[in-house]
Amino acid sequence: MSLGVHMALSDEDEQLILDPELEPEDLVDLITEDLEERYLDDDNWSSQSDKAWDAIHRCLTDGRLLYESGPFPLAFAVLGGEVLDAGEDYTACLATREEVKEVSAALKGVTRAWMRERYDTLGDTDYSGPLGDADFEYTWENLVGLRAFFERAAAADRSVLFTTDA
Repeated sequence: MSLGVHMALSDEDEQLILDPELEPEDLVDLITEDLEERYLDDDNWSSQSDKAWDAIHRCLTDGRLLYESGPFPLAFAVLGGEVLDAGEDYTACLATREEVKEVSAALKGVTRAWMRERYDTLGDTDYSGPLGDADFEYTWENLVGLRAFFERAAAADRSVLFTTDA
């Protein structure tokens, strides 16, 4: 399982990744060698969900690990928004500023009890994580951090890029 990273992009960096001239390998290089270097040092504009991104996405959607596999706006918290062409071995999705605001508002309504109920259905999916109380706590803690991150991104009117090398 790969690690998930969210970055709240500046206007300039958003334009860089949306450059239509970028080849997939150049986009991955831009993200991994430039954006991650700058954003991962700043907890205000990044959120690392480690391996919990998979369970978070499944809980917020219909349980499947697919792009936009559930209702907006919760489905856009991880694998939603514009899917950027980053090749076959890398995932990059960009949620617009407006989408980020809606995701942020929706995440405020996600309670621990609701999340646990959704988490408990993952055994009926192809989720390969270690189901149980410890994994739920790990997933919940990462969701709480992601919710705070989306709040900051929405307040600053930033788009959000999610990446993973899966």
